[in-house]
Amino acid sequence: MSSTRSGGRSAIVRARVLAAASDLVTTKGPQNVTIPEIAQRAGVAASSLYRRWGDVGALLLEMAAERLAQKFPLPDEGSIEGDLRCWTEKIVLGLNSTEEPIFFRILLAAGDVAPEKRIKALAPRREQLQAMLERGRARGERTPTVEDLVDHLLAPLYMRALVGLPVNEALAKHLVERLLNTPP
Repeated sequence: MSSTRSGGRSAIVRARVLAAASDLVTTKGPQNVTIPEIAQRAGVAASSLYRRWGDVGALLLEMAAERLAQKFPLPDEGSIEGDLRCWTEKIVLGLNSTEEPIFFRILLAAGDVAPEKRIKALAPRREQLQAMLERGRARGERTPTVEDLVDHLLAPLYMRALVGLPVNEALAKHLVERLLNTPP
């Protein structure tokens, strides 16, 4: 008889922890949230959170990445141009909303998180982006790489928001057009 867990309990606990972290970030701001507070709110031992995430930065990064992926799922508009326009418009809406910028800022502040933890936390979104690009390739479209999306779409949008410059749909459209018209 096997004693391997199905992951159900772990998934439930993880969801409770990420929900607790999200609630605390929303009410207190990310800089004021601690592992013990998250653990208490989630009803789990703080040692479990330290064992899984190591520090509050890694936990908040995973929470922010998951929240934004749920709130802003990647589109399937039938063309890579349509997908990228729709996706960047959602990013613009998020950056300009009163609720979501804090979660984008957590992603931007992820430089303090160990590289292997950043990679792990952001891997699901990277896989989703890769799947969106593969759909475009399957349709015969010339598609950028995930790194191109980071360099030509995400970096300009996030940096402008970070330094207080306007981020709008016209900018998003321009960035997508420039990316798709850049020679390989």
